[in-house]
Amino acid sequence: MDRRESVCMVVLLLAAALSIAAVASADPLSFEENFDSFTTGVYPPGGIWTPLSGMKPAYVVEGIFRSPTKSFRLDSNPFSPRADCVVLAEVPDRLSYEAAVCLDAVSGRRAALGFVDLDNRALVMWNSFVLDATLGRVFFYGQDEVDLAPYTRGTWVTVRADLNYSSLTAALWVWVWIDGEPVPAREDLPIYATMDDLVTDQWGVASPATSAWSNVVYFDDLKVWEPSTTLTVDIDIKPGGNPNTINLRSNGLLPVCVFSSETFDATRIDPAACLLAGAPVAVRTKQLKFMAHPEDIDGDGLADMMLHFETQQLDPDQLQDDYAVLAGSTFEGQDFVGLDEVVLVGRGLSGRGRR
Repeated sequence: MDRRESVCMVVLLLAAALSIAAVASADPLSFEENFDSFTTGVYPPGGIWTPLSGMKPAYVVEGIFRSPTKSFRLDSNPFSPRADCVVLAEVPDRLSYEAAVCLDAVSGRRAALGFVDLDNRALVMWNSFVLDATLGRVFFYGQDEVDLAPYTRGTWVTVRADLNYSSLTAALWVWVWIDGEPVPAREDLPIYATMDDLVTDQWGVASPATSAWSNVVYFDDLKVWEPSTTLTVDIDIKPGGNPNTINLRSNGLLPVCVFSSETFDATRIDPAACLLAGAPVAVRTKQLKFMAHPEDIDGDGLADMMLHFETQQLDPDQLQDDYAVLAGSTFEGQDFVGLDEVVLVGRGLSGRGRR
C-alpha cells in the first residue's frame, strides 16, 4: 500500500469512527426538484405532489425561474389558499430544506413554504418562511415570528432552514437575488420550532389567501434533506510547506488553514470549538483573543480561516500515524473534521505538552 492509499484508508476509518456523512443523505427522505423535466402548463405528474387546497390550478411555467428555465406557479383567491405538498418518507431529528421563491411583480402578495396541514379547511403552516410584499419582508414562523430580511416583489429569494427537533431550534439563511447577484441579507438565528399535534410529514408550498382575487407566486429549486452530522473539510497544516514538519520540541505556533468552498463557509468556524490533535486554538495573552483570522489562502475568492495552535499543546499520541486531525464546529453548530499529513520531529517524546 503506497502513501496515498494509506492516507485514504486513514480517512475512511476516521469517517466510520466519527459517523461522517459528507453529503446529504441518499435515503428516501431526500427530495429535490427544479421542475424542468415537467411539461409547461400542467401539474407536475408522477404522484409526488399532492394538492391540499385551492380552487385555482397550479402548474409549471416557463420563462420565470431561478434555474434553469421553469418554475411552479400557484395562485389563490380571497376565500381559498392554494397549497401543495410532498409527503416525506420520514422526519428525522435533524432536517434541512431550501427553496427559491418569487412573488409575481404585478399580482404577487404573499408566499409560504414549510410544513403544511389543513385544520378545519383552514391552511396551517409552521416551521415555515413567509414572503410578504405589503411589508416587503421575509419572515420565519416557528414558535415565534422572526423578521429575517427585506424583500422586493418580482425578485427571487432563496431561503433555507436547518431544523433540529431534538433541541427545538433552527438555523436560518436568506439570500436575496437582484440582477443575479446575492445581496448580503443572511442571518443565522437559533429559534424555537415545534410541530405541535399537526401532520408532521407534509412539506410544501402555498399561495395564501389574501384580500385580492389573485395572488401569484413561483417556486423553484426545492430541496429537502437530512443533513450530515459531521462535514469533512479541506485543511492545510503550515500552508505552503512541503512536507508539513512538526517539531514536537518547539515552543512555537503551528498555522493551519481551513478552506472555504461553495458549501462551507470557513469564516463561520468557532475558534473556541476547535482542537488539533487535542490542542485548542492559541490565545493572545494580552488581548485574550483567539489567534484566528479570515484570509483567502488559495486565491479562489473565498475567505478561508487561519488558525494557530501551540505546538507544545499537541498530544503526541494523536500524531503517531503521521497525520493530524482538526475537529471543530461552526457558530451555527455544524460539526466538521479535516485531516492532513505531517512529518514529526522529536518522536521520542510521550505525554502531552512535554518538551
